[in-house]
Amino acid sequence: MSLARFERIANALRNSPVLLLSVAAFLSFAMWFYADRAWAPPAEMHFSDLYPRWYGSRELLIHRRDPYSLAVTRDIQIGMHGHAREIPPQREDYAQKPQEEDRFAYPVYVAFVLAPTIGFPFATVERIFRTILPLVAAATALLWMRALHWQVSRPARTALVLLTLGSFPVLECIYLQQPALLAGLFLAGSAAALTRGYLSAAGVLLALATIKPQLVALFVLWLLVWAISDLRQRMPFLLGFVIAMAVLLGSSELLLPGWLREFLQGLISYQHYTGNESILSLWLTHRGALIVTVALLMALAFAGWKFRSASADSARFMFASCLVLTTTLVVIPTMYPTGQILLVPAVFWLLQNGSEIFGSRAQKLSSFGALSIIVWPWIGALVFMLLSIFISRNSMRAHWLIPVSTLLITPMMVLIALAIRAPDVLKFEGAKLAVGTQQAVALGSK
Repeated sequence: MSLARFERIANALRNSPVLLLSVAAFLSFAMWFYADRAWAPPAEMHFSDLYPRWYGSRELLIHRRDPYSLAVTRDIQIGMHGHAREIPPQREDYAQKPQEEDRFAYPVYVAFVLAPTIGFPFATVERIFRTILPLVAAATALLWMRALHWQVSRPARTALVLLTLGSFPVLECIYLQQPALLAGLFLAGSAAALTRGYLSAAGVLLALATIKPQLVALFVLWLLVWAISDLRQRMPFLLGFVIAMAVLLGSSELLLPGWLREFLQGLISYQHYTGNESILSLWLTHRGALIVTVALLMALAFAGWKFRSASADSARFMFASCLVLTTTLVVIPTMYPTGQILLVPAVFWLLQNGSEIFGSRAQKLSSFGALSIIVWPWIGALVFMLLSIFISRNSMRAHWLIPVSTLLITPMMVLIALAIRAPDVLKFEGAKLAVGTQQAVALGSK
C-alpha cells in the first residue's frame, strides 16, 4: 500500500464515524477470533501468569509463607500442572535443561494489589480478572489519550479503545491474566495525573507501577531526572513517589525480611530458565545487541537531559515519555508481546501528530512504516477468520505465527519513527498541550 493510499484511507475513516467504528469493531473481532481459534493452546493446556502471583500472595498474607521458597514454588507447579517440575540446583544446569519454573518472580508488594482476591478460590479470581482486565485495558487507553490531551470525537475515541482491546498484546494479557496490564494502568494513570497537575497522585501511581519493575525502570529514572531538574515545582511528585515506595518496601520488609535479595535471585533464575533476550538479538550477535543497547541508552540519556525542563503538560514531555517507553521494549531482555502495552502512548502520539506538524518525507515514511507494521496483525487475523470457512482449525493452528510475525519488530519501527521526529520536537515552540490546539490528528478531531 502506498503512502498516498494510506492517507486517503485515513481521511475516509476520519470523515465517516460509522465506517470508522465498523472497521474498528470488525478488526477487533477478527483478532479475538484469531486469538481464540488459532493462537490459544487447547483448553486442557491451561496457562495463567496470575496464578503464581495470586498463590504466593495468599500464602504470604494468610499463612506467612515465603512466596519465593522452593516449597511454595512446588505448590504453584502442582496447582498449575498437577505435578512439581525439576528445578536445577546449579545455575549452569539451565543451559542443558531450560524450562518454565512458574516462580512467584514479582516484588513482595504485588501481594498488596492482589490482597482483595486472596479469600476467593482461584477459579473465581480467574472469572473476576477476565471481566476486570478488559476494563483495565480500556481505561489505560483512555488515560493515555488524556495524558496526551488528545481531543478526538466520541466515535474516534471508541474506535481507539476497541482497537486497543482487540490488539494481540492486550488479548494475550487477558488470556494469560497477565499483571502487566495492571502495571500499565498505573503507569497511564501516573502520566495522566502529571499532565493534569496532580503531582502527588502521579508519584503514588508510579510507585504502584513498579510491580513490573523491568517494564517501568527506565520510565521511573526519566521521571526522577525530570523532577530533580526543577525541585521547587516538582517536589510533590518526588515526595509522592518516594513516600509510596518507602511504604511499599518497608511493609514488604516487615512481612518478609530479606525479600529483596530473594527477589533479585529469582529474577536471575528467571532469565536463565526462560532464555529470554532482547529483540535486538534477533538481528545481531550477543555482542552486537549489547553494543546497540548501550548506544540506545546513551542516546536516550542525552534526549532525557534535553527534555528535562519540559513542563508535564507539554508536547516535549509526552514525546520524551513515549521515547522512553518504546526504548524500554527494545532493550529489555524479553520478547514476550505482553509488554507491548507500553507502545499504546507512542502509537497514539504518531496518530495524533500525523503528517501535518512535522511533515518531511522521512518522517512521513517512518510513520507509515511503523503504522503498517502495527496494522498487519489485524489484517492477518482477518485473513485467518475468512479462511476458517474453508480450512480446518488444526490447519490454522499450524500457521498461527503469520498474523503476529511482525510483533517482534514493532517496537524498533516505532522507535525509528519517533527518533526521526526528535530534532523537530526539540525545536517545536508550541510546547503546551492546551485543549483543542493540536493541529494534526489522524482520527476525527472535535
